Amino acid sequence: MSYAVVQKELSALPIEALQRAFRHVPGLTALDAQVLGNDAFGILVKDFPLENATAMQGALRSEGIETEIVETARLPAMPPMKQLRRLSCSEAGLELFDPLGRGFVVAWQHVMLLAAGAVKTSEFVRKVEMKPKPASSYGEDGGSDEGLQPEVNYKEVRAVHLLLEIVMTRAVLRYSVVADKFDFGYLGQRKTGSIPVDFVAMATDLAAYAPHAGFNRGMSSLLDGGGTIFSYPTKNFPENPDGQRRGGTVI
Repeated sequence: MSYAVVQKELSALPIEALQRAFRHVPGLTALDAQVLGNDAFGILVKDFPLENATAMQGALRSEGIETEIVETARLPAMPPMKQLRRLSCSEAGLELFDPLGRGFVVAWQHVMLLAAGAVKTSEFVRKVEMKPKPASSYGEDGGSDEGLQPEVNYKEVRAVHLLLEIVMTRAVLRYSVVADKFDFGYLGQRKTGSIPVDFVAMATDLAAYAPHAGFNRGMSSLLDGGGTIFSYPTKNFPENPDGQRRGGTVI
């Protein structure tokens, strides 16, 4: 049987504290803190033997970090995520559109969970630079072919994105909205062109049509705080609809 170590409090952990704690955990080193540090939030590790999980819990407690040990099997598996670029809300139901623009309607009672938040994510950006050709380069006529040639590199960029997830009844379907890649056209005259404002308007619509759905802490903050968007350092913090920590990675 394997176990996960899960934070009790919603807070990012200092790398220095992780480095000190990891020195006392079998299978981990201070160097691992650098690798795990960016995502050390919520579920810290999974698939650990109980002995190692217990050692990690004790080491983190000595740094003032409280955690729980949970059987990995108890962390609910979320369904594969489908990206949404467009949706529409009406009394008739939630209309979702596939990449080809074909829409289908889901009855509101099938919306089980709404999760929202500002989340820091990593992505690789393709960058093309023109570099001088090497001196050994020759043209077709055998002469020197001086000039520039493209050099492609990929750079990891960490940026904050506004995310919203919709999980359907029995967690059979899961949809994700990335605000800066989303078409807010359904808002009509309410569309402002400001991504944060339009994002809040869409989230508010979804909550109004599906008041029975569970909300994560970010969604509750958005609704109760007058449009305040809650920030998550990563998507790795697990919450139940009531905001309590357990399995899953719904923002």
